[in-house]
Amino acid sequence: MNGRKDSIDDFILPLIDGELSGSYVDHEKLIFIPDSDSLYPIGMENFRSKSGHSPKSPTAKLDKLEMQRRVRERWQNAAKKLKFMKDPWYEFHIQDYPIEKVVRHRYNPVKKEWQRDECVVRMEPKQFANGAMRACFRLKKLSNFSHHKSWDHASNYVAKCYKDSSIERERYFDDVRLQMDAKFWAEVYNRHNPPKKIDIMQMCILEFVDRPDSPLFHLEHYIEGKYIKYNSNAGFVEDSTIRNTPNAFSHFSFEFSNHELIVVDIQGVGDLYTDPQIHTVHGDDYGDGNLGVKGFALFFYSHVCNDICHSLNLTKFDLAPSEIDNQANFITKMKDKKLVGTKAKPNVNTHPISHIPCISARNKYLLNRLSGSDDNELFEIDESEGYSSASPCFSPGIQIVPCLSQNSLSLTRSNLIGMNLLSKSFNSNHSNNTSFVDSPFDNEEAYKFFNSNEFNKPRASGFLEEKDAILNADTEFRRKLIRLESFESILGKIHFEMCKYHEVGRFVHSDSEPFDQQAAFYHLQLAANLGLTDALVNCAKIYMQLPHDILPEFKIEDNDNNYELGFEMFVEAAEKGEKSTLCFVAKAFDTGIGLPKKREIDWHRAIEYYRKIIGNSTEERGLDDGFYDISTECEPVYSILARIGEMYMEGNHGIEQNYTEAADLFNEAAERAMQSGKGRLANKYFDLAEKAGSLCDP
Repeated sequence: MNGRKDSIDDFILPLIDGELSGSYVDHEKLIFIPDSDSLYPIGMENFRSKSGHSPKSPTAKLDKLEMQRRVRERWQNAAKKLKFMKDPWYEFHIQDYPIEKVVRHRYNPVKKEWQRDECVVRMEPKQFANGAMRACFRLKKLSNFSHHKSWDHASNYVAKCYKDSSIERERYFDDVRLQMDAKFWAEVYNRHNPPKKIDIMQMCILEFVDRPDSPLFHLEHYIEGKYIKYNSNAGFVEDSTIRNTPNAFSHFSFEFSNHELIVVDIQGVGDLYTDPQIHTVHGDDYGDGNLGVKGFALFFYSHVCNDICHSLNLTKFDLAPSEIDNQANFITKMKDKKLVGTKAKPNVNTHPISHIPCISARNKYLLNRLSGSDDNELFEIDESEGYSSASPCFSPGIQIVPCLSQNSLSLTRSNLIGMNLLSKSFNSNHSNNTSFVDSPFDNEEAYKFFNSNEFNKPRASGFLEEKDAILNADTEFRRKLIRLESFESILGKIHFEMCKYHEVGRFVHSDSEPFDQQAAFYHLQLAANLGLTDALVNCAKIYMQLPHDILPEFKIEDNDNNYELGFEMFVEAAEKGEKSTLCFVAKAFDTGIGLPKKREIDWHRAIEYYRKIIGNSTEERGLDDGFYDISTECEPVYSILARIGEMYMEGNHGIEQNYTEAADLFNEAAERAMQSGKGRLANKYFDLAEKAGSLCDP
């Protein structure tokens, strides 16, 4: 096996088009390796040879030099065909417009820093397309790395600006950072060898410094083809049986970011995406489209794990049985509301390249989009700006590169020769030649960055896996993973948001339809079991038949077992320092009021919780934090100190008499009472302190 692997690494194997489930290597187009029993797999099970089939071919006995010669010849043929391709924007005469010097602002998501340089461009003065918020202009840019200055060979781009001139300039930079950070996660996704690679269009900012007010434009390569919105930032998910990759990518970004974010609003042509949205835990970044944990909940409510999710070992998000049954109906409803349609025009491929040898299926797909268009009208499109006229659309980061073996870490010499031939030809014509020089991921520093970070350690989406991670948080990795000191499970927060979404009717099909209370309680239970404080409090009150804020009309059977479950949740919330539960649990262990039948008064635990109340209190008042009611009323701190003093004076229920401790507590209570203007009460406590002191051993 190793010998066959070593012998094939120097050669380029073409891929074929077709669905993943039924795709096999095209035996007639392959260069075979001598003495190989089967074809070497490219990528992660992209293409499979038929079991036990070893096709015969005259090329099987070729020596290494002959194979290298054929590989080089095929690269040369591909380069020649690209060289003579006509500029699809030739008819628009963009090269006749004035030359303008601009400042380009590019964001590097690996280094988290901005870079500036100067460029020369020509741009149409009239927009050719517009969306709800942005207008679009055709633009040509000379490469900063090109030796020639011919505008006939300049790259084709689309410049976008907001129609509303009052939008702050910082918004442009936020948009670029969002898209480039999403592109970062696409790169992480690709490095885990999914069945189909993806990319997100590289975007930068052009500042027209010679124009009044130095206006800003977004700049990105043009996407031409059938434009599809695969999922949105508000829960819409395209039928996963049609496209698995976009939704698997969103799921992947959630698990491999340690639940910190999720990339959604996936849209584009094929697997070349643009204008994504990122939801983050805190929801305070990436613009107004960042819905925070609510956005996570909306995605997972409608996400159905597919074969790609399984191949990447992503775990299923837990849904209630009724939700699983209703998923298909919900997806249909959201599709009717959110599916984006664009005005498409027929595409004419003037230079079909399906016959070009040694080009991967993905590269053929990209090259086939270099088509022409005769229509130059202005038409309305959705804000997602899926264009339907023609343009080269190679994104920086998507390169016409040889197909490497699964374990290859770098391009071999013969692969580099082929890529250089193709890139030189394309760079000398109409290609977006920055693909080969501008990508922030194609350098040694980026490789070291990805290798040094734990992007291969996902955090599961399932309840049981998350619970296990919490319970076994004693290893160094788990300590780092869940931040033990102030940990609240993000997954728990998502389930809590799903409970609240049910309560407000987000998932019902009509206004008259009642929401699914059982499903809402299911998610509330999961959130509570994952230690989310708000969920613990509300779920406990449901079990204990106490008034509650979430699902106020929901009731369960009133019995001792349920009350015990609820009280245990109160104890867990109290351990986290939640104020109302601290008061309730302390009083229960002190007086027996509210204590489950199977438990006994325990002054030791009561004092423990009383001291937590004192430690958490900054003012001498009741501790009302939104869950306050009569059953959880707390006394002022001086009263709590005096009560602990009384326990030590009496000595019972697990506490031994300690007159010295009692005297100190009464004195402290008296001082606190004095500070609160309670002079008479303070005198009472001083008297008790004196009495306790007199009982101390001499």
